[in-house]
Amino acid sequence: MQFVILIALVTFLWGLSFPTMKIGLGVMQPFTFLLLRSIVSAATIFGLIALLRGAASPPKRRPEFWWNAILHNMMFVLLYSGAAITTSGRASVFLYTQPLFYAGLAVWLLPEERLGLRSGLGFAAAFIGIVVMFGEKLGVGGADTLRGDAFVLLAALVWGIQSFYLRQRLKGIDPFRIAAWTQLAAIPLFLAFALAEGLRLPDLSSGAVLTAVGYNGLVGTGLVMVLWVRLLADYPPTRVSAFMFLTPVFGLLMSSLILFEPLTGFVLTGAALVAAGIYLVNTDRSAPPVAPETPRVAT
Repeated sequence: MQFVILIALVTFLWGLSFPTMKIGLGVMQPFTFLLLRSIVSAATIFGLIALLRGAASPPKRRPEFWWNAILHNMMFVLLYSGAAITTSGRASVFLYTQPLFYAGLAVWLLPEERLGLRSGLGFAAAFIGIVVMFGEKLGVGGADTLRGDAFVLLAALVWGIQSFYLRQRLKGIDPFRIAAWTQLAAIPLFLAFALAEGLRLPDLSSGAVLTAVGYNGLVGTGLVMVLWVRLLADYPPTRVSAFMFLTPVFGLLMSSLILFEPLTGFVLTGAALVAAGIYLVNTDRSAPPVAPETPRVAT
């Protein structure tokens, strides 16, 4: 039950990032948005560490800690670069191939991970559901969008690799420290990209800026990132991956409520396929059970 609550919370809160991100990109340049978001996120997580009196310094003699941060932030560079030159629908579909890459790496490299026929059908149904949901938008754009599609698909691959790497190489490190330093390391990177695209700070008193930066900084890449790191450390990759397909479903539903985007037959059919896929994966008796591993010990 704890797993279901955590993954549902993470996917819902990430889904809510879609409409708030869209609001922000309407008033800010992409890398300026990422820069401000990372500043707020880093401050939020370091503030929580101080409040909880946890360890704040990065672990010593753990280069994999920094490789994880590089991979994480590389994913965002690729994602925003691609999203700028392709449609939002296509970007969403290609980004959420990440669970397929993540689960594929786990099945290939971890002997204890098994993907039975039922799980395979579940992943296929969930991915087809995502494609169906964005079916009305996939036809928009021509050959000039292919480069953007490639960037977003590469971002999904990097995200899958980073998630698998984090799970395997950063066991025993407090999720707060991982999240905090990943966001802090992003600040100089996104500042450089923002300067390269001609940094123009938005009106920081604007409601749109406060909503977008506040939500995505405090929640979307602040608190949720801590929960995400915990999920990757504690639960089987195939289970986590299956539920990740819920994120764009929640994104579409919240976009409908907040931005008044219409819910069509494509959306409802796709959501049903995603739900069926998650059910199949989580009722596969040949898959490893959803049970936490041994508790983490901070180092």
